[in-house]
Amino acid sequence: MKRLKFNKVNCIGCQLCAQVCSAYKEGEYIPSKARIAIETYYDKGNLKYADHFCILCGICAKNCPVGAITMDEHIEVDFDKCIGCGICAEKCPKKVVRIRDEKAYICDTCGGDPKCVKTCPQHALTFE
Repeated sequence: MKRLKFNKVNCIGCQLCAQVCSAYKEGEYIPSKARIAIETYYDKGNLKYADHFCILCGICAKNCPVGAITMDEHIEVDFDKCIGCGICAEKCPKKVVRIRDEKAYICDTCGGDPKCVKTCPQHALTFE
């Protein structure tokens, strides 16, 4: 199964990945609505990175009480079934499941064709 991978050496912190994600998935350029985030910050003068995206561990799907989350080659949330209970978000080890408008939002790698990877100018994101 292919997964997103992040190479911090190549990242320039441009946030283009989050911009394209929110545009593609939500129709708006609002990084806070993106399903991926690469956070850059300084710690004691050193530039640090925190990557926030689904690693396809399947814990959210296993813990969904209504079976709204399925996983095959990618994660899929059935919004008709999702009740927005937040159990998937609580159980997620990477804390990347977002509950918004009483629905769970998770990176689905754009159905196996992640736009963030195609857009990253420095090839800091790969899908392999």
